[in-house]
Amino acid sequence: MSNVLKHASGSVQISLKEESSSIVFIIRNKMDVMTEQDVERIFDRFYTGDTARNKKGTGLGLSIAQSLMKKMNGELFATLKNHQFIMTCQWKKRT
Repeated sequence: MSNVLKHASGSVQISLKEESSSIVFIIRNKMDVMTEQDVERIFDRFYTGDTARNKKGTGLGLSIAQSLMKKMNGELFATLKNHQFIMTCQWKKRT
């Protein structure tokens, strides 16, 4: 959420939904400057995709978030679709 507050421009959509076997939390916002290559590397330690902001952070935040999601038996992944950056957190339901 802090990344959204710091780096998103324009509207941000946040959703939480229950699917048959999982709970899904999605944050999406418009992102004109991000490329598919940025999305592929977004969880790499020390990677900052936007060179204009590389002095504002270490690039560790999303790497740490992904590690925490794994420890909570979840997944964290990112996609880029129609200039929308989509960050998805997904947890499998316990049976």
